[in-house]
Amino acid sequence: MGRALKTVVKNRGKSAASRKPKERNLEATRQRILTVAFETFFKQGFQGTSMDDLVRKTSLTKGAFYHQFATKYDLGYAVVDEVLTELILNRWIRPLAGFANPVEGILKLMQQNIGDTPPEHLRYGCPLNNMVQEMAPVDKGFGRRLQAALDLWVNGLDEHLKRGQQSGFIRKDADTLEAAHFIVMAHEGFYGFIKGLNSPNAFAILLASMEKYFQSLRP
Repeated sequence: MGRALKTVVKNRGKSAASRKPKERNLEATRQRILTVAFETFFKQGFQGTSMDDLVRKTSLTKGAFYHQFATKYDLGYAVVDEVLTELILNRWIRPLAGFANPVEGILKLMQQNIGDTPPEHLRYGCPLNNMVQEMAPVDKGFGRRLQAALDLWVNGLDEHLKRGQQSGFIRKDADTLEAAHFIVMAHEGFYGFIKGLNSPNAFAILLASMEKYFQSLRP
């Protein structure tokens, strides 16, 4: 009995070890699909992209691809939940922790992530805003997820603005949640305006307007 139990445990260990590379490969495949899907949806739109387009761009077999995402909507939802959410956090929220004055950080990130972006990328607009405009009105699954992504952005900004308020950079009577909503709307408006006019030079005018708005929040 003892020897048999040892054999079973040993075999289980081998089985678990043999699964690890496969699990890593599956995760790598998933990330590859999400990256290609995000980039393609950004440039072509969700509705303008077919699963065959994505299979071809990933160079995967259909079996490997559909094992990860059975439908295009499953894939689109995952792009919002896993790619767009991380993009918001990494571009607009997490870097603010490095600024004592969050207002200074917000303006710097706007310059870095919009003003300094090459025109050939800006002409596609904002991936989040594009998805909101295209899919939120026509699909409840997208609508819920995109609303959650926007809420994440607003609430993350609100936390940093409250920190700035406590540190004396923002008026005590300022409504930080209202300001956070306005800032997110301004960001998305900037992207839409620049995309619609195909005029990256308009950013300087828009940024100057934001700077004036932030002056109104100062003590």
